[in-house]
Amino acid sequence: MNKLILLFLFIFTSFSVYGQDINEDLLLHYTFNNTYLDATENGYDATDFGTSFTEDRFGNTDGALLFDGVNDYINLPNIEALKPDLPVSFSFWIRYDSEDPDDRDVFNTSFEEDINTGIYFNSQQSTGNFAVNYGDGSSNYTSTTRRTYVSNEPINTGTWQHIAIVVSSQNDMKIYVDCKEYEGEYSGTGGDLQYSNTSGTIGRHDRQLEVPANYFKGAIDNFRYWNKALTEDEVTLLCEEVLDIEEVPLVIKETTMYPNPTDGIVHFDTKNNTYDTVILFNNIGQTVLRTAYQNTLDFSRLPKGIYYIHFIKNNIQLEIKKVIIK
Repeated sequence: MNKLILLFLFIFTSFSVYGQDINEDLLLHYTFNNTYLDATENGYDATDFGTSFTEDRFGNTDGALLFDGVNDYINLPNIEALKPDLPVSFSFWIRYDSEDPDDRDVFNTSFEEDINTGIYFNSQQSTGNFAVNYGDGSSNYTSTTRRTYVSNEPINTGTWQHIAIVVSSQNDMKIYVDCKEYEGEYSGTGGDLQYSNTSGTIGRHDRQLEVPANYFKGAIDNFRYWNKALTEDEVTLLCEEVLDIEEVPLVIKETTMYPNPTDGIVHFDTKNNTYDTVILFNNIGQTVLRTAYQNTLDFSRLPKGIYYIHFIKNNIQLEIKKVIIK
């Protein structure tokens, strides 16, 4: 019972911000914590075709899904609920392991070979920049059968990044990378969004007639799909999320931290917990400091920004605090 109460408190604190419910209109959520199950009550579990689990951005074993770029992918259930009208949104963490555009086809909500259909996320082949698209159901892949938004920024290889995508209409698409909305350009003159009779997929996409599909090479974590347009505040909440719900320890947080925001010096007052280690993560999940726990720590050498302090005892994470260094 206590675990349920504490889990509810965490969800309320972390996922109901500014009066918003991040789980509203959420179709599916794949945590990829050594599972292909949908974490929502919808139960839209994925079907695996060759993928494997790997370390996530925090170094947690089997905390993310690995794709080999050859023939690995997962399928979504082939149901009408996962083929909604616009607007739709997506959020996930991703690590690209290849600079080849053919290895950067991330997902398609309605995969069918030789048919330009569904909403799909890949990269522009000529620039390597992020691209979100949808097809109008035509049997060819040209600018006349799709609508596309390409960012002005290229993809980074080998590092974890948070991606949020909002597709509201043919001229209203957004790509956010690590909380920042990327400007870009629209192209294509295709018709309305159409879905095929086959399932959506993560890890592959077909972009040339009579040529085998492309497969994603890299890792993906914490994949969410909504039947709504995420707001900017919701995107910020998602990209600042440190852990999945399943990874957060169900303990009462009893550490007082002050001042926050801080110029660098932070004091801690722990009532009942005595920690032995503190790990500091930046806003994109990279470890920036690991040190022995002390009641006062100096972060003044770190760049300004948002960080997350993980309190450890006997190799068990017991608490997380967000700190802003100004």
